[in-house]
Amino acid sequence: MEKLRTADTVILVSHAITAGVKIVDTSTGKDIPLPELIISDKPNYSIVKERQIMTGTQLDTLIKILSRPFEDREIEVAKCFMPHHAIFIIKNGVTSYFDICFECHQFDTSEDLKGIYAFDNRKWAALRNLFLELGFKYELGGAKE
Repeated sequence: MEKLRTADTVILVSHAITAGVKIVDTSTGKDIPLPELIISDKPNYSIVKERQIMTGTQLDTLIKILSRPFEDREIEVAKCFMPHHAIFIIKNGVTSYFDICFECHQFDTSEDLKGIYAFDNRKWAALRNLFLELGFKYELGGAKE
C-alpha cells in the first residue's frame, strides 16, 4: 500500500455514525441528517470518539495487514453497514479513507481507493485486533462510550 507508506499522516479512529447511513425518525418518518466523515478534504474530528496516529512499527503493522493477499474462497457479508471506525490517510492536505464496519465486514472508501474491493476473514480479524491492541473500545465487541 504505497499510499500508506508515502502519507504525511495515517490515523485510525472510531467515530459516531455518519452520513451515507439512513436512519429514520420513527415518530416523524423523516430521515435524520447525519454528519459527514470528511469535510473539505479533512477528517470531521467532531464525530471522532478515539484516535491514534500511526507511526513506526504500528504503521508497518497496518501496511502488512492491508497488503495481505485475499485468501478466502468466498465473501460473506451482512447488510447492516453502520461504520464506526476509519483509517484516514492524509497527504498534502487531502484525506483518503477507509470507513469500516466490523459488524458486517463491509467498508467504504474515498474515490482514490475504490479499487480495493474486499477483505478476507483473516484481514478483518487482524485489523480489528490492531484497533483493540491500540486501546480502542468504542463499538468493538459491544463496548460503547
